[in-house]
Amino acid sequence: MKNFKIFKNPYILIGDVKDKHQPFYKEYTKPPRLILNSPMLCCPFQENKRFRTGPTKKSKKPGYCEVCYTKYNDYNQHVLEYEHREFAKDHSNFLKVDFFINNFNSINLNEEVDSMTASLKIQEISSDLAYENILNISKVSTDNEEGEMEYENINQFLNSIKKHGM
Repeated sequence: MKNFKIFKNPYILIGDVKDKHQPFYKEYTKPPRLILNSPMLCCPFQENKRFRTGPTKKSKKPGYCEVCYTKYNDYNQHVLEYEHREFAKDHSNFLKVDFFINNFNSINLNEEVDSMTASLKIQEISSDLAYENILNISKVSTDNEEGEMEYENINQFLNSIKKHGM
């Protein structure tokens, strides 16, 4: 028989079921007890730390306003500025967006897409390995030279893009 130890005090013994590995054990002078009153994911042997429960103050991140084309340090303060609010109140600034939204329902989504869609155009431009990470973006306007809407609905607008190979 191999070496064995007789335990006199409470102990924990962890062994392999197939007895391929040597078991390990821990003998205690006092009986072990479970400490279940510690906070979750915290060590039960350390003192409880006090955590801040108050609301965290959001840091003011600088940014860029695409409406005003200006940089700002505090978004909440910038939105309250006179120029920004006046731009939002002017309905003429949103005519193109309104035009697109109002005519969006007339698009036939089951229609087969031509091979020169905008997404394919972007892929063709960026397929060269030297320019792999560059995305070509160009402005698209639905107005003619007099500032009037050139297309009556979104289908006309999309068809003109397909014809011109944009």
